Amino acid sequence: MKRIVALFTVILMFTLCTLTVFAAEAPIRLIDDADVLDSDEESTLIAKLDSISEKYDVDVAVVTVPSLDGETPEDFAEWCYDNAGYGEDGIMLLFSAEVVDGGRDYYVYYKGIGYDAADDNVESIKDAVVGYLKDDEFVEAFDTFADECEHYLDIEINGAPFNFGKSLIVSLVIGFIIAFIAVSVMKGKLKSVSFQRGAMNYQKAGSFKLTASKDIFLYRKVTRVAKPKNNTSGSGGGSRSGGSGGKC
Repeated sequence: MKRIVALFTVILMFTLCTLTVFAAEAPIRLIDDADVLDSDEESTLIAKLDSISEKYDVDVAVVTVPSLDGETPEDFAEWCYDNAGYGEDGIMLLFSAEVVDGGRDYYVYYKGIGYDAADDNVESIKDAVVGYLKDDEFVEAFDTFADECEHYLDIEINGAPFNFGKSLIVSLVIGFIIAFIAVSVMKGKLKSVSFQRGAMNYQKAGSFKLTASKDIFLYRKVTRVAKPKNNTSGSGGGSRSGGSGGKC
C-alpha cells in the first residue's frame, strides 16, 4: 500500500506542476520517486522520452524508487508498468536507490513491440547504462537508455539502418570486381586453347569400343501438394512481455 500511495502521489505532483500540457490519456514517462534528478534534468529527459515514445508509438519510460519494498525487481517493474498507465507496447527502466545485498537493483521491462525490439538486445542496453548507474551519473544513464531504446525500436519498426545495407552492397560490388579481374587474367593465359564443336580431335582413332549397354534409372520427379491446414483458431493471447536486470 505504501508504494501505491507514493507512486501515485508523484504522478499527481507531476501532473499539477508540469508546464507542458499533456493530453488526458498521455502517461508520465519519467517518475523520479527516488529524487535522483533536479527539475531541469527532469524536464529535459521527459521531453526526450515523450519525443521517442510518440515517434514510434511505444512508451519509453524511466521509473526510480527509494525501495522495492522487499519485492523482486521483476515483479516490482511489472507492477510499476501496469499501474503507471503505459500501453501494450513499451520499454521501461526501473532503478531502486536502496542498497540490497551489496548493490542497487535495476531492471529493464518491455512489452509488445518493446519486447520485439529489446529482448534480443537487452544485454547491450544494460551494458550501455549500468556503468553510469554505478557512478551515480543518472542523467547520462537515463539519456543513454533513451538512445538505446530509440536505436532498437527504429531497427525493429523501420528495418536495419541504411548504412548496413550500403556497406553490404559495396562489399558485393568490390567482390565482383576482384573476381572479374581474376577470371580475366586466367582467361588471358589460355591462348593455346580454341573452341571445338566436337571431341574428335581429342579421341584416338579406333580406341572406342562398346562392349555392353544397359538402361540405368537415375531419378524420378515427384510433385507433392501440401494438405490444407485447419486455420480455425480461438482468441489470441496478450502482449508478450519480459525483462532483465542486475545490480549496480
